[in-house]
Amino acid sequence: MEEVRHRYGCERKYRLYGPAHSVRRQIEHRAAMPCPKCRKAAEEALFVARCEEAALANAEMGLPELTGTAAQVAYAETIRRDGVRDALRMVNADKEQDVIDTLSKATAAKWWLDNRELRFGAWTAKAKADFGA
Repeated sequence: MEEVRHRYGCERKYRLYGPAHSVRRQIEHRAAMPCPKCRKAAEEALFVARCEEAALANAEMGLPELTGTAAQVAYAETIRRDGVRDALRMVNADKEQDVIDTLSKATAAKWWLDNRELRFGAWTAKAKADFGA
């Protein structure tokens, strides 16, 4: 078992195989990277930051708050931001408020999560079909 000190100071033991020069390279390679726990924490922090940014952008567009669990709402905010942007690209400037009004009716985070595969004009059509706009 070889002990490796990762980039952020975390130490972890690995079972490394091969000739001595290969083991040294593996240790150097792993030492240059964050440990798996630190990498996961950094990825989660980035995800949270993106969700907060999306929630702020949605609020600036005048969209209502979403309902659901905290995790659902966080993820759905990014989907909704992208969905509204996609839908707005497909319409003229004079129709933008109609699109926002239609998509504002989808306030359940679950609706955005269930329909996350939709693209472009399909967002507005799906909302009209589901909410009778």
